[in-house]
Amino acid sequence: MRKFNIKGSVIIALSALVIATTSCQDYLTVAPENDLIKEKFWTKTADVNSALAATYNAMRKASLQSLIHGEVRADLVNFSGAQFANYAQIGASNISPTNPVVNWKDYYAAINLANTLMFYDDEVFAKDKTFTKEMMEAIEAEALFIRSLSYFYLVRLWKDVPLVLDASVSDTTNLYIGKSPENVVVNQIISDLLKAKDMAYTTEFQGNDNHYFYGRANKYSIMALLADVYLWSEQYQKCYEYCDLLINTGMYSLESTETMFNVFYPGNSALESIIELQYNDALDNQENPIYYDLVPTYGGGGAEIDTRNLTLIMDKEDLRHYGGKEAIWKYRGKDALGLVSRTGTERDANWNIYRYADILLIKAEAAIELNKFDEANNLIRESLLRAGMPYEDASEKADLRDALLDEKGREFLFEGKRWFDLLRAAKRNKFENKQIIISMILSGADIKQQAILKTKVYDTLSYYLPIAEHELIYNQNLVQNPYYDR
Repeated sequence: MRKFNIKGSVIIALSALVIATTSCQDYLTVAPENDLIKEKFWTKTADVNSALAATYNAMRKASLQSLIHGEVRADLVNFSGAQFANYAQIGASNISPTNPVVNWKDYYAAINLANTLMFYDDEVFAKDKTFTKEMMEAIEAEALFIRSLSYFYLVRLWKDVPLVLDASVSDTTNLYIGKSPENVVVNQIISDLLKAKDMAYTTEFQGNDNHYFYGRANKYSIMALLADVYLWSEQYQKCYEYCDLLINTGMYSLESTETMFNVFYPGNSALESIIELQYNDALDNQENPIYYDLVPTYGGGGAEIDTRNLTLIMDKEDLRHYGGKEAIWKYRGKDALGLVSRTGTERDANWNIYRYADILLIKAEAAIELNKFDEANNLIRESLLRAGMPYEDASEKADLRDALLDEKGREFLFEGKRWFDLLRAAKRNKFENKQIIISMILSGADIKQQAILKTKVYDTLSYYLPIAEHELIYNQNLVQNPYYDR
């Protein structure tokens, strides 16, 4: 794993990310490139905001990878075409450490920038009296959120990963860190988020500019991530409690049936959004990277993706068909009827990390595992009714689990969550339900491939990615996922 060495002219590594982040919003305003050196840089509040901008930008840089990895191995979205050939190999369970998209560098870039920000911001606190302790703690809470979100993707994709908690700020920094077990990384995420939630902003930016409130991590988005991590680690009571804390704020609700598309266009829903990474096509380098290849642009190019198996879980009357345009319309369209497209200069659909629908269905999953079946049924029903669909209560745990997975598949289609939902369900209670993954992988393969895959899919380590070959060469302390050494 490669970490930036930040010393002397500190922001040489930082500036490559910062310079492309110019925005009219204060928290994304950056200093001129020739000022991004250590002697001048960490002196005032604006410098901290510039570093924060770089950290968010690094997370945005990982957004396309996150979305595709959250879908490509699952059962609802196909990726085809030359630009997706490397991802398609992963989708076909033909996974190699030499595949260039088996790469965690963008996540670690975000982690190192967060670590660097938290290392240097106390220097600004000592020099700039306008940079208050409250401001410093709130910005560190944002850095902890981004670091935690990055690690949450890493453990879900790679399982055991290097746990880097210190910035690379000197020539003596150890760049050759081995892997930490998944449970150690998850425990660190939880510890960081519990600390962050008590330092974070709450409603300070509400009502001024919705890009601030929904685009920056605050106490509520930190709690949402915490609930999701508790769900992943099978701490269902804590997950349930954090969902309730969010619900009981009274700040969030589902958009109505009539306004449900506000979640995607224009985004930053005043009702449903909890946190979404912001894009603005009117600014340089601020279009969502999903428009490069995945979503058709006007004047050329085209998406080479399609849904599969959708008819098995979604009726044609479901409003989430968006007039037959299906989930790609979340990024291309302006209305739930599939009638009005975005223009060629509106390539800026935000990346929804968490919205209120997530919290309802995360809570439903925790409720199922806590045997609160009536409550789980009601939560699933609430989501379905918003989409104009009826729901019939399930009384058996297995049926409720299936109903929830189906509803999550419908609600979050092409939002990069399906694979993680299936993997979490499969790994519950020491992979008691791994048949979920086995059946899905085998059913998506041709007969010849099925014979080969049958010898592989029972190994649960095959559900995680290998460490990239170049990382193993660079860092001799890394050990490959054993599945890929056999």
